[in-house]
Amino acid sequence: MTRTTHAVAATLTELASMDAGTLIRHLGASPAGLTSLERDARLSRHGRNRIAGADGPRWTGRLLRCVRSPFVGLLLGLDLVLALTANIAGAVTVGVMVLVGVLLRCWQEHRSDQAAKRLRALVATTATVARRGSRSPRRFAGPPGTVTTELPVELLVPGDVVHLKAGDLVPADCRLLTANNLVVEQATLSGESLPVRKTVTTDHIAGNVLDSPVFCFLGSTVVGGSATAVVVGTGAETYLGAIAERLTQPDRDADAGMRSVSWTLIRFTLVLAPIVLAVSGLTHGDWAEAALFAVSVAVGLTPEMLPVIVTTNLAKGAVELSERQVIVKRLRAVHEFGQLDVLCVDKTGTLTDDRITLEHTDDRTLELAYLNSALQTGLRNPFDRAVIDAVEPDHRLILEAGWRLVDELPFDHERRRMSVIVRDTEGRHLLVTKGAVDHAQAEHGTRVLGLWCKEIEPREIYQLADEDGAELVGHLFFRDPPKESAATAIQQLTELGVRIVVVTGDNERVARKVCRDIGIPDATVHARATPPRKAEIVRELKEAGHTVGFLGDGVNDALALREADLAISVGGAVPVARDIAEVILLHKDLTVLAQGVLAGRRTFANTMKYVKLTASSNFGNVLSVLAAAVFLPFLPMLPVQLLVQNLAYDVAQLAIPWDGVDREQVSSPRKWAGGDLARFMLLVGPLSSLFDLVLFAAMSHYDPATFQTGWFVEGLLSQLLIVHVIRTQRRSRAALPVIVATAAAAAIGLALPFTGLFGLVQLPATYFPWLAATLVGYCALVQAVKTFYVRKFATWL
Repeated sequence: MTRTTHAVAATLTELASMDAGTLIRHLGASPAGLTSLERDARLSRHGRNRIAGADGPRWTGRLLRCVRSPFVGLLLGLDLVLALTANIAGAVTVGVMVLVGVLLRCWQEHRSDQAAKRLRALVATTATVARRGSRSPRRFAGPPGTVTTELPVELLVPGDVVHLKAGDLVPADCRLLTANNLVVEQATLSGESLPVRKTVTTDHIAGNVLDSPVFCFLGSTVVGGSATAVVVGTGAETYLGAIAERLTQPDRDADAGMRSVSWTLIRFTLVLAPIVLAVSGLTHGDWAEAALFAVSVAVGLTPEMLPVIVTTNLAKGAVELSERQVIVKRLRAVHEFGQLDVLCVDKTGTLTDDRITLEHTDDRTLELAYLNSALQTGLRNPFDRAVIDAVEPDHRLILEAGWRLVDELPFDHERRRMSVIVRDTEGRHLLVTKGAVDHAQAEHGTRVLGLWCKEIEPREIYQLADEDGAELVGHLFFRDPPKESAATAIQQLTELGVRIVVVTGDNERVARKVCRDIGIPDATVHARATPPRKAEIVRELKEAGHTVGFLGDGVNDALALREADLAISVGGAVPVARDIAEVILLHKDLTVLAQGVLAGRRTFANTMKYVKLTASSNFGNVLSVLAAAVFLPFLPMLPVQLLVQNLAYDVAQLAIPWDGVDREQVSSPRKWAGGDLARFMLLVGPLSSLFDLVLFAAMSHYDPATFQTGWFVEGLLSQLLIVHVIRTQRRSRAALPVIVATAAAAAIGLALPFTGLFGLVQLPATYFPWLAATLVGYCALVQAVKTFYVRKFATWL
């Protein structure tokens, strides 16, 4: 049975309010465990205790999902056209493009399944379980007569009673029945930077179910103490299992922007191709030739080199990022970098060093704190390690040589402190206590512990009451210091129009203090965020129209990474986060993200150059074809000539990825927009038709072959020349590869009439003055329209 994290949380909230006896009765269980018959019956009802990802969807289903794409449909239609026009090489090329694209998407969905499988590494293989009616000789810390056995975790069912001890992986979602100084590490689920103490105290959960001290969750680890617990959820009915179920859902529609552009091109083709067919057929009476010409026009209207241009652009961007220690696992992520306008980050390890440090304190307080932290025999938490690290190695040796541990009063949840009793070389005994305090500094996001001390008489047994009367020596102030590069990175991203949203499982005051320290006092902070809440935050931002990136490295980040437009992780992340991520930072440094944004925007800008240039130019050609078909007694250009012209232009555009871009094109997020493309086509496309008509009038006395050759040359040269006018908002020179490519294509276009190929013939000398005037006039008009367009819409490409 598939359940959401919200449903699991709701069930746990209900169970949290029950006392142990009521809970056992509710589960139909016994403190002594289940019998084999009871377990078998429940196993058939609930299924095995396995999380999703063991068995992915059938390959046929995955393949069908990947084929359902308008762009795939567009390419398949183009492939059919090429096959019908006997362009075998072109048909094979486009077919390979479709196959590679579909297989890549299938592979990405397969990787999502693998990410879910990675979660299984967090699950134990066996568990110590109470067996009622078993003859096993092992005794269990439960009711008299209870015995235990080691049971495969997959066979656990709700109602099983398990025993937990330090070092165990929690085998299912469990409610505690007994607990002895139990401390659990659940950062992979909650994001809490410190281990949490668990108790049997019955409570009502008001907010985050992960904060409840009465539950231990599948995927967490026992780091101290021991407990008995009753299983309340297994498999998909666990919190971790619900996360895994979400990860195996079909991949999100990551190419919505590309879809809108594809549909815009499809609509223009579906409208114009039938019109060309009707006009040509009615005018000339040869419907077979008109049909062939119409499909050639459809091919000409479609930028069939778009997949190649896009892939080349993305690959170039990925190589550029790899030089900055950023590994791009999915090429489309480069485009997402360019569109990014919101970046969600965790606090711990992203904005901070993920390292608790002790701020300056007086020498006596530090020495006593060291004795408490270094000489205790219990679990050392990050605060203890920070205290130890704050003392110079030589001084540590002096302190340890001068003091010996006599006894200790371990930490417990009620008093929130622990004490050690130490003796110096002269026989003096001190009680040193370290624990939580209510202090004003906590309001500023600094974690504060108090330190108390008193001299105590030696005795055989020390009690908690011995802590009474201890004198407050001082306070210990701890912080997770910001990364040195964080402030610079945040400033760079902000200047690029990327808003930072902090999403953390940690304390809000601490998170806001870190944000202030690195210069983002107005940052949006979502603290104590559960895994599903993190995903909800990302989804809400996307629904508001943002392109959202998420940087995470834990299991608790998996759902948000899956939901984000751009999933970013780090080399040291847990395997599930690395599997989901599309971008891996080899160094957890936000400054490289700013470089990624710039690379993505350059890539996007160059891709849109090709799309807008080609679509508008081809649209203008179609309008010219319609006009010529009405007034001319013959086809204005042969179908093969139209295809050759389109191919020569497209091959020249392969240099676009190496072109430079204007500063305006990378200063703000850029997004695919079918509506913007349509507006650009409708405004710029007809400009070429105006000058085509002028040239048609000048060539009206030519024979059909000369007319067709003349328009072939003018059409190709105008497309190539206008690239240098349209390609940027400002008047900047094209990169050398673009200049060379367009010059070479122009030279080929001028040379082809001399070869007699494709029905082309040599042009008369009187043609070339008209050609020069047409090209100059066309470029001047486009430049004027560009100036108007930029003033009206504040953008160009």
